[in-house]
Amino acid sequence: MSLNTQRSVFVDCPAYGRCRCIVLFVSLCLLFVCAFSPVSAQNTGTSGPILVGTIDGPINPATDDYLKTLVARAQSEDARLIVLRLNTPGGLLTSMQTMVRVLLESDIPIVVYVSPRGGGAISAGVFLTLAADVAVMAPGTTIGAAHPVLGDGSNVQGDMREKLENFTVSLITAIAEQRGRNVRWAEQAVRESVAITDREAMEEGVVDMIAGDMDSLLNKLEGKTLSVKGQPKTLRNLASAPRVEVEMSLKQIVVNILADPNIAILLGLGALLGIAIELYHPGGVLPGVFGVVCLILSLAAGQVLPISSAGVMLLCLGFILFGVELFIPSFGVWGAAGIVSMVLGAIYFLDTDQVWSGSGYGVNRWAIGSMAALSGSLILGVVYMALRAGELKVATGAESMVGSLGTVRTAFAPDKNDAGVLVGKVDLLGTIWNARLEVGTDASEVEIQPGDSVRVDAVDGITLLVIPK
Repeated sequence: MSLNTQRSVFVDCPAYGRCRCIVLFVSLCLLFVCAFSPVSAQNTGTSGPILVGTIDGPINPATDDYLKTLVARAQSEDARLIVLRLNTPGGLLTSMQTMVRVLLESDIPIVVYVSPRGGGAISAGVFLTLAADVAVMAPGTTIGAAHPVLGDGSNVQGDMREKLENFTVSLITAIAEQRGRNVRWAEQAVRESVAITDREAMEEGVVDMIAGDMDSLLNKLEGKTLSVKGQPKTLRNLASAPRVEVEMSLKQIVVNILADPNIAILLGLGALLGIAIELYHPGGVLPGVFGVVCLILSLAAGQVLPISSAGVMLLCLGFILFGVELFIPSFGVWGAAGIVSMVLGAIYFLDTDQVWSGSGYGVNRWAIGSMAALSGSLILGVVYMALRAGELKVATGAESMVGSLGTVRTAFAPDKNDAGVLVGKVDLLGTIWNARLEVGTDASEVEIQPGDSVRVDAVDGITLLVIPK
């Protein structure tokens, strides 16, 4: 059989037609799936800008909100990468936990870059660094010392120490396991307060790389494939991508300032000082306005800080004692007690169980003591001046004329209605007054002639009661 004959037979075969239809149908199905199904195999991440954020200071509600804003903006702009420069001594436990959750759940890959040189990710900063998709350190930086401490930097004692240690060890090991980092070192950072340099962190598998600057960081990330929420994502064209610096908003800056417990306490003392001065010396206006503004800001700070009920009660007691001093003067005794109560309230103002900072995140006792001493001195000074003012002789009105000398203008004569009283006219401070002089039963023996001087003993309406000089 010739070749053409074989081909004709094969083409005319019914099975051949069916097979060709099946192949065509399968091919169309594959094309349809490829055209309309989402690309889930791999996202190359070659579009969108690189957002760069900075956290340089304690971890608090302001930095928490800032990170959320950064991630939300990255999603809206379809950013290919977020780089978060981090330099922190630690901060609030609640804020740190929220920020860790944001880092783990972000759809955009996040790089935590511990910088600048000489900085570090301490205490709560360790958790944030380990939770990043890529952990990077600049040369000369440190990481570690995640042991729980009190707000003043001292160690937690008793049963609370064990509870906090166990909780944070479980949290940090879960983060390290999810990101594939050194779990053993993470536990040591909490239990033993271990801190290491950038090179040691690289060798221990705590961080992924070391980069001297942003350009070096992006060059090392070029072509790296990351697992973002279980999906691979390859970073490409990072060097040519636009970089957008994202700053804190005005609201976040204000909250960041108010989140410092020292600022919150100083505002509270300023409120007490301004209001007390206004109450002791009404009409000043400026001290009262200053006190009200400080009071509002201190209340706002109380909304962002974990405060202790004992500290608040002591601060309220101090305010009450100052009020007692105002209405029941005690030469400063109640005021001094109020100052002591305010100082103790400031020391115990912060709930230290929620603090996670290597250098402490509490109230500076020296600063508070100095401000309390200054406030107490000013308030006691105002009290002293108020008491002195009460002892001064009245300089205006009828009372101011008592004790003054007047000059007789007309001779004093017996009163028609009272034989023991002499009446006449007296010139006092340029005004002619009716005057009475009580001399007893025999008024004829007393002579008060014009030009004589008499002293004002009292004022009865428009009549002066006088005595001979």
